[in-house]
Order: sequence, then C-alpha cells, then structure tokens
Amino acid sequence: MFRRKKQKQTLRQREYSLDDGIPAVQDLFIPDGLEEEKDYLYLGPSRYCRIFAISKWPRDVYVGWLDEIFSVGNVDLAVHVRPVPDRKVVNDLTGKVVSAQSQWIVEKNRGSIMRLPELENIIRDLETIREAIQCNRDRMFNVTVLIAVHGTNEEDLNARCDRVEDILARRATEVRALTFRQVEALKSILPAGNLCVHGRGTFRNLTLGGTATVLPVSSAVLSHPTGVFLGFTTANSPVFFDPFIGPPWLPNQHITVFGYPGSGKSVTLKVLCGRISLVGVRVIIFDLEGEYREALKNLYDGEIIPVVAGVPAGMNPLEMEVERDPETKKEYININDKVADVRALVATIVRGFANRPLEPEEIAVLEEAVRELYAERGITSDPASLYEPGGKKLPEGGFAIGGVRKRMPMLSDLHAKLQEKPATEKLCLILKPFLRGNSLGMFDCETSKDLTAPVVVFDLSRIRDDFTKLYAMFVVLTWAWHKFALRHTGKKMVVIDEAWMFVKWPDSAQFLETLARRGRKHDTGLVIASQYVEEFLAREEGRTVINGCATNILLGQNPTVVDQVVEVFKLPKGMGERLQTFTDGRCIIKTGGKNLQEMGGNIAEMQVSVLPYEMPFVRTGGKGEPQ
Repeated sequence: MFRRKKQKQTLRQREYSLDDGIPAVQDLFIPDGLEEEKDYLYLGPSRYCRIFAISKWPRDVYVGWLDEIFSVGNVDLAVHVRPVPDRKVVNDLTGKVVSAQSQWIVEKNRGSIMRLPELENIIRDLETIREAIQCNRDRMFNVTVLIAVHGTNEEDLNARCDRVEDILARRATEVRALTFRQVEALKSILPAGNLCVHGRGTFRNLTLGGTATVLPVSSAVLSHPTGVFLGFTTANSPVFFDPFIGPPWLPNQHITVFGYPGSGKSVTLKVLCGRISLVGVRVIIFDLEGEYREALKNLYDGEIIPVVAGVPAGMNPLEMEVERDPETKKEYININDKVADVRALVATIVRGFANRPLEPEEIAVLEEAVRELYAERGITSDPASLYEPGGKKLPEGGFAIGGVRKRMPMLSDLHAKLQEKPATEKLCLILKPFLRGNSLGMFDCETSKDLTAPVVVFDLSRIRDDFTKLYAMFVVLTWAWHKFALRHTGKKMVVIDEAWMFVKWPDSAQFLETLARRGRKHDTGLVIASQYVEEFLAREEGRTVINGCATNILLGQNPTVVDQVVEVFKLPKGMGERLQTFTDGRCIIKTGGKNLQEMGGNIAEMQVSVLPYEMPFVRTGGKGEPQ
C-alpha cells in the first residue's frame, strides 16, 4: 500500500512539472494554428505550407537525385518505407510477366513491331527483379515521398513551389499537390511515423537500391575516393576532395574560391594548401597581406620569398627554362610562349600607366626586340643552347668542367634594344621606372632564387598600391610558372589570392586564362581566390576564367551580387538566399564544370572543418574561429 501511494505522488509531481513550463516533445513541432485551404495550409503568422506527393517517377534514379530541392530553402522531405511480403511480390511480378508476354505475342501475331522492343524491356526488367527477390538478393518496398514547401506568405509559397516543380521536371518527375488532403499530408510529414495519405498515385514500388536513392546524401558525388578532407555537408557526410582526380569526377584541376571579408576565404585556402601539400602536391602561394607566415612556419614545410618595391627580388621575367612536352616527354625551349608572356607584361604596364593598349607598331617592334635578345645569345629551341661549353673561367675564379648557363637578357637589355628601334620613344619612357635603381626596378636583375621547397609563399604585403602589386604578381607568376610549373614533374598547385587584380585589364586577364589552359597539360592546378567576385562577373574575361575552373567554392556573398553569382555559376535560385547567410567557412561547393549540372549531385552545402592543431595558425579573426 505504501509503494502505491508513493508512485501516485511521483506521477502527480511529474504532471505538475510539465505544467510548470517544461515542454513536451509534441510542442516542438505542433504549429501555432491550423487552417486548411484546398491546396495549402495556414499554420500561424507568416507560416504557409503546401505538401506534394511524387506521382510520376523517372525510369532511372541515383543516389542524391532529390538533394537539389533543398537548395530552394524551407523544404522538408518525408519518406515512408513499408516492406512488401516476398510472396506477394513474386506472385504479382509473375502475373505482370505473363501479361507482358501475352501482349508481346498478340502484337507479334498482328504484325505490329512498334511496341515489341518496349515490351521486351518490360519483361526483362520484371524477370530480373523477380529472380533477385526469389534468390534473396533484393527486397521490394512501398515508398511514399512527401515534399513540404514552406513560405512566409502565399506569393513566397507559390514561388518556392514553382522552383521545386522545375527542379523535378528536369528529372522527368511529376508531383501533385494533395488537394483537400493537406491535413492528412501534414500528419504524414510530422516526426511521428504515421502515414495518413493513401491511394493511387501516392506511392511507388521500389527495390532496396531504389529506396536508398531517395535518402538525401548530398556528398555522394562530391566525395572522391582519393584526396584530402575538407569538411562535412549538411547531411554530416565527410567531403574528401582531390583536384587532380581527373575525369569523370573533374575535367580539370582548377579551383575558384570567392567570399566576402569574414566569410572564411583565407582559412579555407590555408587549410586546402596545407592538406594537399601533405599528400605530395607542391604549392606556391601569392600572399598579399602576409597572412600565411604563421601557417608556413608551423604547418607547411616551405619558405617565404619577400618582394619589396625597389629591392632586387632575384627573379628575372626574361629567364628562359626548359619545357617538357607532356605527351612526347621531349624537352625543348618555347621561345614563342616567352615572347607572348613578355608582350602581355608590357601591355599590362602600358595599360596601367598610360591607360591605353599597345599600338600595333609597338607590338611588332616589341616582339622583334625580344626575339633578337635571345638570338644574340644563340638561344634556340634546343635545350643545349642555354649553356656554353665547359672549360671556361668563371667570374668568381676557377674553371667550369661542364656547361655554363648563359646570362639571360634582363629588362634593361630589352629597354636598350627598344631604344634602337624606330617609334618607341613613348614605350621606352613608360618602361623607364621599371629599370634597376628605380621604384619599380626590383625585377631588373638576374635570377638568384630557386623553387625547391614543397611550399613557397611569395610575400607581397610590403607593397602598398594596387598597380605595383599587380605588376609584382604578374612578373613573379610568369617567372614561377617557368621555374615551377614547366620545370618540375608531378602534381603542382598555384594559389593566387586576390586575383581580382588580374581581371581589371584585358591583357592580364587573358594571361590568367592562358595559364589555366597551359597548366592542365603540366599537372598544374590554378586556384583563383578573391573577395571581389564582382570584378570577375562584370567582365567577359573574368567569366571566362570562372568557366575554365571545374571546382567552385562559394562562401558568403554580398546581397548586391548574389543574383549574378547564382546566374554565372549556374546555381539553383534558392541558393542565393543561403549564400547571403554564410559565415565562418560555410560554403557551397560545386564540382564538374558548368555543363554537368544535369547529372545531379555535384552541388552541396559544406562546412569547412579546421582541426584543433591547425586552428592557432590559420585563423585570421583573432577569436579562434574561421574568418
């Protein structure tokens, strides 16, 4: 008797505690109110809902084929799976096989051959499924998929519903709004496990594999069998990324990373560079703000090469290197490409200083002068022409046994050669500040640097004005491309932070596009990163650079450009709203190129994960969080 009284007292106390403010589980998903219209529900202030059921399914489905509907925003997916007894499945399939075979015989006897291939496919599919179930290799399920779309008002609700229907229409899938059955549908999508919607057109028989494809797994296509760990998708699935994996995953190894200040762009780049260097990829980084010093010192095995205005940098833009043909493996000297690089460099200088392009006469004279400089030194397409015979006395004393590398022409040599040409007074005047001893003469020198470390950071943080930074980046990139990308074998990555400077002028933007095209042949990936995506979107050259990159990482974007971002990157419209809310390394990663969207599964929302030992050296916000 005493034990019973104690139990009753405990129950009364529990009831009192619930009434005292502790919510029940049902309170977490019960709406504020409920008013049913013919094809939507009113659930409270600024809460409208319409529920669809998939009525027509595509013939072929794949893992993650429904994931894109979540990009619309405010979309819930409820999947009800009910097993069907094997005996009933086998009997029904046998009846369908007999019916299809009978129809095939009738059509053949009539002499009508139009439907015979279709009937043969149906018979073959049915027999394959029946055999798999009879041998206990597969199961059959009744699957009901309900899609609930939410909006703040009727207009917003209708717009989101249109987007969902458009996405599914591209996959040969039809949905029906459950007219006059919205309340039963609402009960079916609540997390109570109840299915209150029945009837023809609300379910589909699927095998075990087909049922698995209905579950939302965003990273199914994004995660590569090789590569480095980047983070987790919204489904908490890990994302492993290998930019060099090649087709069919990626057509090229180039990457774009765009995000406004504070979105996590710098942290994402540092994490990516550090991890891919650990798997044997050689990396060079252009650091405009001095952000990579701590990461290089504590995480990377590399070196820093500072570039200071007016101080010889030890890099000669006219330096010539041996290039290896990726197909024939034959070594040669590519004078034509070097002439094109020098022409692009001078064109960028003239554009920045005189605000005009190179004139046709200047282009012709410039190309002639560059070729003459190499011809005077006996440099041809033969790699041996870079060296003089051994046995000669060296400037520092002693004699060389092997070949001695010839002295390469410098900018001062080019300037002197141009002065000998007619109608080059203006061009020579523009180039004068870039000669040795002047404020921009840091590259009028012989090469004394070498790129042997696994990770090399070019620190340009001491250069203040934008044009000098662009000029320094242009020269260093040209020099490093020949010393690094074309000289060394194996996988390589060139990271250009704040690459928006290159697309300000057509000549430098075209140069960037050329490097991307040439890098694909030499196992060199190009990472284009910038805070100002609008600089790329506003110019055709910038869009061309974006379209040439197979992987796009989009962090938080400003509301003023988000619509353009969605259009250029071929994103679903609903992702524009998500991009405006991203911070601290949350991003959208899109792989496969702009023309592969129809394949599905190549877009996912991801959170870049920074490991505890990385955090002190990659953070830039000063609060221990990715910025």
